[in-house]
Amino acid sequence: MSAIGRRSRDDLGRAYVQALSRGLEWLQMEASVASLTFDQLARLAEVWVDDVRRQQARHRVIEALQFLHGRVASRWVRWADTFGLPQPPTTGDPVDIIASPYRLATDLRLGRYVAGLLPLYDTALAILAGDHAAKTDYELLSAPWRQVCLPSPFTPTTLYGPRTQLALSALSARRFPRSCLTQILCARRAIDNADWEAATDTVHKAALASGYPYRGKCLFREAVASAETAADESPTHPELAQALWGYSAVQAFHQQLTADGAALLAGPYRAGGRTPPPA
Repeated sequence: MSAIGRRSRDDLGRAYVQALSRGLEWLQMEASVASLTFDQLARLAEVWVDDVRRQQARHRVIEALQFLHGRVASRWVRWADTFGLPQPPTTGDPVDIIASPYRLATDLRLGRYVAGLLPLYDTALAILAGDHAAKTDYELLSAPWRQVCLPSPFTPTTLYGPRTQLALSALSARRFPRSCLTQILCARRAIDNADWEAATDTVHKAALASGYPYRGKCLFREAVASAETAADESPTHPELAQALWGYSAVQAFHQQLTADGAALLAGPYRAGGRTPPPA
């Protein structure tokens, strides 16, 4: 197992984030990623300029984050999946992985899209560095995000919309008995992968139609963490994460999915006996 794989259950360290001097901003950051719109992406690309000052500030912040490089690299791997970017090699040097999204800005096929995302990467570095980085570096690197994404109408309690708490409560699998997890896993494996992928696609289309294209993927990353905690192994069975996400997604995207699609996605979770059967 790679070093990143070992860290994936809590890739940034819950205790570190809670003690972070800019911890509240990190929560705002995560909420803004889940609620990011294409309009915001376009505006971020317009205001982000990778000049020498920003490059130097980024280098200083990355140096200050040496003790956290592996965990930051793990987050970059997650974000590559969330944003649909090429995955960096997960067995590579963490510093190389941290640099990977910035190299994509030179790709003519991705340049404009990546330019809208890089302010988020810069902001994440600046926030996570906390008091280990100069305030001027934080202000420079986070300026585009603060200008475009703040104030946000969403908070950590509403980042998936009005049914956020219902969706997140479905991910409390750490309290499930092992027998329940086994039933959930078996029920998910009994569903044909093509049928599951088709139902999954309806969630991402619903997120896109709502104007927040990354909500489904961000919710899935939370389901992965929940599955790993519940199973006490990292990585764990992908089908377990899928099953937890499926039920959670049905809660978040209530009435935006077809009845058949919602029933299929919620079925494995319900098989664990943790919810009443649908009416």
